[in-house]
Amino acid sequence: MGISLSKMNITVKEYNFKNNMKKVVPSMDYLTHGIHPYTAKLIPHIPRYFIEKYTDKGETVLDPFCGSGTTLLEARLLERNAIGIDINPLARLISKVKTTPINAEKLDSAIQSVKAQLRKDANAAIVEFPNIDYWFGEDVQNELVRIKSSIEKLNGNISCEIYRFLELCFSSVIRKSSYADPRIAKTYKSKRIIKKVENGWVPKPIQYFEEALDKNFERLKALSEILSSNNNYIRVFQGDAREISFILEQNGIRKVDFIITSPPYINAQDYFRSYKLELWWLGLASPAEVRYLRKQAIGTENLAGINRNSMLKSEVQLLNTICNRIWEINRTKSLVIHKYFKNMRLVFEESYKVLKSGRHLCLIAGNNTICGVQVPTYRILASMAENCGFKLVEIGRDEIKNRSLPPDRNHSGGFIKEEWIILFRKGEE
Repeated sequence: MGISLSKMNITVKEYNFKNNMKKVVPSMDYLTHGIHPYTAKLIPHIPRYFIEKYTDKGETVLDPFCGSGTTLLEARLLERNAIGIDINPLARLISKVKTTPINAEKLDSAIQSVKAQLRKDANAAIVEFPNIDYWFGEDVQNELVRIKSSIEKLNGNISCEIYRFLELCFSSVIRKSSYADPRIAKTYKSKRIIKKVENGWVPKPIQYFEEALDKNFERLKALSEILSSNNNYIRVFQGDAREISFILEQNGIRKVDFIITSPPYINAQDYFRSYKLELWWLGLASPAEVRYLRKQAIGTENLAGINRNSMLKSEVQLLNTICNRIWEINRTKSLVIHKYFKNMRLVFEESYKVLKSGRHLCLIAGNNTICGVQVPTYRILASMAENCGFKLVEIGRDEIKNRSLPPDRNHSGGFIKEEWIILFRKGEE
């Protein structure tokens, strides 16, 4: 039974995606969905449902916050084309590997070659980043360098797709080989892990890497068999969701048939802090570049250029009310919230430009509690999208325990209890 939202004059549709779609989506990590850890992953059930309902085979789906590529993979499995955009270069790597079929014989040959190389005395790769000794023991560093060197020795002798696969398998073992707790979203030196090391636990990166190679080979082999006759394309760009139209235009793409995305939560997850070790080891971003990208990301606390002594105003009165309440408690948090929604309005404007007339935008969002104040994120986003020209069609809710969010540093965990799905339609021009 729906819940009436009087101010929106619309009834919330109650979903239970995991139960209702378990025959179609057997698990969260089926096929290549589990190829690499990624915080706050979207469950595949949601894009599967909406892509199938609102698009036809051969049409093009866009996810401007594609993360680890959940939407892109589901789109390709449904024989749709898909475009992903994400500011995080690691997200781009995961998305490309996750959605790209590879010849199993060639992939197996490359895996055997890199394993053979690991048994030799590999020349040391050059790895430089701040405080490497703080994050990794000396023996662990040596093994990680051997893995990196063994992969680099194959460069030029294997396809780009296979090289990316090997890099991704390497990336997947970096966190679990460090002093950071792989269960915790934030990357920090864990007392629990240090205690394990003091009690005799020894990380084994090469063993982890070889296990990842074998497991991910089976995943990609299964995907490749399913997609053997699938000619749909997946394109993934590193970029800013506030510049969708520019990114698409630069790559020869004009309009898309459907947009579905789950934007970052307000101040909830710092992806660059979470994956800085992987970014550094893979050479995807230097420490300076990570700092820059972190400042650019939507949802962070960066307030450069904003007067911290002056309250900001929005066209959405509900947002003003929320920000006013939080301003009395924490001015910085109030400004962070306002900036988040200001950036999301730019995303809506860009989405409107690239979406074909009469087609749909689907947004998946979770509410936040900041400074003890409930922030009805989905309601504010719905108002902003309507102000940009979209017509609100449907609001749904899916109760969840969490969004693949590991427990926080204090192990409280589970701070997102439900997912809100907001569906819009672009009118005829």
